[in-house]
Amino acid sequence: MPRIVVQAYEGRTLDQKRHLVRGITDAVVDAYAVSPETVTVVIEEIRDDHTAKAGVLRSDRNAGAASGGPGERRTSA
Repeated sequence: MPRIVVQAYEGRTLDQKRHLVRGITDAVVDAYAVSPETVTVVIEEIRDDHTAKAGVLRSDRNAGAASGGPGERRTSA
């Protein structure tokens, strides 16, 4: 009964999530020789204001990039 937990920043579409869980399920079925019904995939979405790097919230970093703040750039998640 494999359980796969994916942590990703918010913002993906429902179709992207469907594509992700299908691909993960297929890979686990192939690698572990189990049936798809035994595979559980959990997507944990992380808000920008729930993570920080170097003491700065990701939401603040992204706001700086959007406004053209010095040394800030928007990164893809």
